[in-house]
Amino acid sequence: MADQERFARAVQSIARGLAKVGRERARVGDVTPQQAETLQIISERGAVSTSSLATLLGIDPSTASRNLSGLERGGYVVRKKGSDDGRQTDVRLTPRGKRIADSMSSETSQAYTQLLERVSKAERGRIIEAFEQVARLLDPPV
Repeated sequence: MADQERFARAVQSIARGLAKVGRERARVGDVTPQQAETLQIISERGAVSTSSLATLLGIDPSTASRNLSGLERGGYVVRKKGSDDGRQTDVRLTPRGKRIADSMSSETSQAYTQLLERVSKAERGRIIEAFEQVARLLDPPV
């Protein structure tokens, strides 16, 4: 099997596994998996514009806006006009949103820790470096 095919199969398997963890993470709060990912991104980055959030999620800005509307109705986020550009809307977590994001982050960390513990100590550093490299390739700059 060629390297490209092995890589593609491995990435597809990892994506399915991460999606499963994401769905389980969303169960911590009363949110969808995409909303859970949205809360996590806002938690990691602080105030985020709707357009930047759409880019980070890989979705259309109108979809991001609808996603945020649900989170806003649920009391998880607030949207305010940007201080630098009045046309831009910044999104921030509310205290409730922060609690849920922190809880989901903790659940996710526990799941990944359990996964890493199944890897031999001798292999952990190499695997972590490989994942960090793939993460750099996949994480779009905004």
